[in-house]
Amino acid sequence: MRQRGQILVLALVAVGLVMVNTLVIISGSLLFFQNTKYTVQGAQALALAEAGIDKALAALNASGGNYAGEEETFLGEGSFSVQVINVDSNTKKIEATGYVPSRENVKTRRSINIMAAKGMGAAFNYGVQVGDGGLEMSNNSKIEGSVYSNGNIIMAGQASITGDVFVAGGIQPFPDQNHDCDDLSCIDYKFGLTEGGESRTGVSQSFQPATSGLLNKVALKLKKYGYPVDVPVYLLEDKAGYPDGARVLASGTLTANLVTSDYGFVEVFFPSPPSLTAGMTYWFMMYTENNNQNYWSWAADSLGGYTTGKGMWSNWGVKNPVWTDTGSDFSFRTYTGGVITYISGNDSVVGGSSYANTLQSLLVGGEAFYKTEDDLMVQGSPCVNNSNCHPDSDNPVAQPMPLSEANIQNWKNMAETAGVYSGDINNCPNNLPSGKYLGSLSVPNNCVITIDSPVWFTGTLDMNNGGILKLNPSYGLSSGVVVADNIITLNNNNKILGTGIAGSYLFLVSDFNSRDDPLRQDAVILNNNGNSGAVYTNLGSVRISQNNTLIEITAWKLKLENGVTVSYEQGLSRVFFTSGPSGSYALVKGTYQLK
Repeated sequence: MRQRGQILVLALVAVGLVMVNTLVIISGSLLFFQNTKYTVQGAQALALAEAGIDKALAALNASGGNYAGEEETFLGEGSFSVQVINVDSNTKKIEATGYVPSRENVKTRRSINIMAAKGMGAAFNYGVQVGDGGLEMSNNSKIEGSVYSNGNIIMAGQASITGDVFVAGGIQPFPDQNHDCDDLSCIDYKFGLTEGGESRTGVSQSFQPATSGLLNKVALKLKKYGYPVDVPVYLLEDKAGYPDGARVLASGTLTANLVTSDYGFVEVFFPSPPSLTAGMTYWFMMYTENNNQNYWSWAADSLGGYTTGKGMWSNWGVKNPVWTDTGSDFSFRTYTGGVITYISGNDSVVGGSSYANTLQSLLVGGEAFYKTEDDLMVQGSPCVNNSNCHPDSDNPVAQPMPLSEANIQNWKNMAETAGVYSGDINNCPNNLPSGKYLGSLSVPNNCVITIDSPVWFTGTLDMNNGGILKLNPSYGLSSGVVVADNIITLNNNNKILGTGIAGSYLFLVSDFNSRDDPLRQDAVILNNNGNSGAVYTNLGSVRISQNNTLIEITAWKLKLENGVTVSYEQGLSRVFFTSGPSGSYALVKGTYQLK
């Protein structure tokens, strides 16, 4: 009997253990289910909040800024609410909250805050970005940050760059193929919409290169209507006189922010440049969704003056797209590569990694990527049996300038619309209203001028000692520009300032063309000591002397003299320029907050 009782006790214990384990498994499963459900609902609430942000931006642009939000809008598995608060004349704070399943019976909610402003964004990803003219650094000059150059870099003794250095594979300075319409033959060819019953989602232009080699970039003459998004650009082979969509040789991206409402040539680079054969037919093609509010126009020659190619359109994106001749040729340019580029260091220092076709006489703190090298030291050792050296690497790809010629022309057009003023300015006005000034600006000693952007001077811009140009505080988070057609000169201790809010800057932009100037004059000159700010020139050279500290320099060519230091402000990679009352509202990058 005692044994049978013990067996019963053991059986009860075993059953109890099984029941406990079963309960643990069930409770764990329930907990997992609840957590999974909560995670799914959280993702749904976040998606609803982001839908509210999208709705707010669209409503602000559709109403000219007269949108205050909405109490509750049902969508999918829940709802969202939106609140819009005026920050200043150009800026709105938007808070959108997503609810699952509803605001009244909420189980999960997510909120997003952003700032939205009227204008356009630009990416300044490098403290120094240089075009084909390249970079020249004199003794003891220093760049704090990274450098991207489309031309050669020459560093004198004890010059240094603290970050990474990129020199792109060289591009020929003049186009291999170049066609543009003239005033009498120019027409607008709209695409990305339905026009006259034609669903124009694809457009293409054929061409024949004159020389064999790598195709590094194309330039397309475009303008936009509304606010279309970035567009892929493909290089295709020819098939019986039509673009062959099955044979893509390369692809790049047309950046929408570089295109304005006025025509201008905008560059598109191919990250993997294809090799083309002279006399063969190729096509570049753009594809975009059909949107009758946000679309594009490509300048076209109605006389079809480009005899070795033609323009076509298609309903690209359907199962069997059909290509149709437009009867016109589009405005375009093609540029080939093959120019060997280099970094020549004279035993100068690169703190990060170095990327170029050829590296010469450099002390590199990171890694080295190249095809050929001479007298190269990487992390203290030569490149023989050095795992930080990477011979036969591909050349870096040339980068577009952050602002296009069309962007600069658009600011000029806005300034002219704001008002036209005649005569030079040599005194010290408290404020310069937005406008076109037919003359030059000379800022006297210790003068402080508040700027309403954009301002355009057709002459020169000179700042003497202790001058300050600052953007009107009413511009809030936005940035602004002062454009001069001629040379900009800064002497001692001049400052170029934004509104005082982090992320706001005032850029000095010179439209002077040093590249084609027979005297090769500099477009921007910074003399002596203590000048600070941001300078930009697409076609000009910038010369900086002595101990000037800049937060951003972008130029066709840059020359740093003895002892110059350029420091890079990380936040400058996200700059938002105001575009005045007619601009569109868009997210100010860096202001997205999830609550």
